[in-house]
Amino acid sequence: MYITKIYLKNFRNYSEQTVDLNENVNIIYGKNAQGKTNLIESVFLCSTGRSHRTIKDNELIMEGKNSFSVRIEGMKDDLPFDISIHYEKSGKKLIKVNGLKIRKFGEMIGVLNTVIFSPDDLQIVKKGPAERRRFLDILISQTNPSYFYNLQKYQKTIKQKNALLRKFDKAAGGIELLHVFNQKQAEIGSRIIQERIEFINEIKEKIQENHSKLTKNKEIIEIKNISSAGRESQEESALFKFLDNNTKNEIRNQACLYGPHRDDMEIYVNNSDLRSFGSQGQQRTAVLSLKLTEIQLIREKTGHSPVLLLDDVMSELDISRKRYLLDNIDTRQTLITGTEKRTYSAFEYKTTYLHVINGTVEEIL
Repeated sequence: MYITKIYLKNFRNYSEQTVDLNENVNIIYGKNAQGKTNLIESVFLCSTGRSHRTIKDNELIMEGKNSFSVRIEGMKDDLPFDISIHYEKSGKKLIKVNGLKIRKFGEMIGVLNTVIFSPDDLQIVKKGPAERRRFLDILISQTNPSYFYNLQKYQKTIKQKNALLRKFDKAAGGIELLHVFNQKQAEIGSRIIQERIEFINEIKEKIQENHSKLTKNKEIIEIKNISSAGRESQEESALFKFLDNNTKNEIRNQACLYGPHRDDMEIYVNNSDLRSFGSQGQQRTAVLSLKLTEIQLIREKTGHSPVLLLDDVMSELDISRKRYLLDNIDTRQTLITGTEKRTYSAFEYKTTYLHVINGTVEEIL
């Protein structure tokens, strides 16, 4: 799997641009704030349907314009594919896969698999549970479309239940209606929790293997799913019982407080919580281990190597981690952003150099 072209129109600081890529290594370089990351963002957008930098699509529109368009062309199993996204300020969003309009957002998931690694990925460790849930959800969705559909249904259920809790009226049958929502939440939520637990168990050994190599067997990394609704919340009946038993608390707080939307994936190194007690170097190494494992898993699950997107990470890594990453890039195509071309002059692969200046891309021979 690899990308051959990127088309952009009114996307971020690109008024109109076509970028040709080779199927191996593409170095995207230039000074800061010229649009390097915007190229990476457009690829990730066509892979997952969302930006890795913002949840607001309006922020992707070029200043002074009313819409943006992004299109990716590539090859998969020796067959061409294309994904296009057109978005208007009004909120209208049109996504096409191979020229056909898709009705459900999940239909684009898995067409183009990517793994992105950027300085912001340190937030997986540093910030709260939302960042780690997002990492898990994107990765599982790329290898399991049914998980993505369950997430969508669950989020809709939580939105409806929160609306009920904000305007709760016991006299108008609110308790009975809340009971129904708890049943629906338990039905879908237990599946999501079970998928997360199975996934974490599946990747434990791979993460430890990568982490051991990075730390020369000095550290043991462990990840755990922490449920907000008790240890047995992957069982529908147990989750439903927990939700019903905590109805008063949710009514009092006017919010849905329990379930997979409030769960966490905790990371430990040598039995210490990495978020609270890990050094900056340990946190970077853990994220690198996660990303290398992500590549391995997608390849095993889909039969295709994902496109690797390295967004200005080399400046964040020390020499040993940088060397390990470059030596272990095991994907067909890689896009790397950086400020200087010479940093990557030692690449042994076929390499294309793309110089970015203020939203304009020029191939440098």
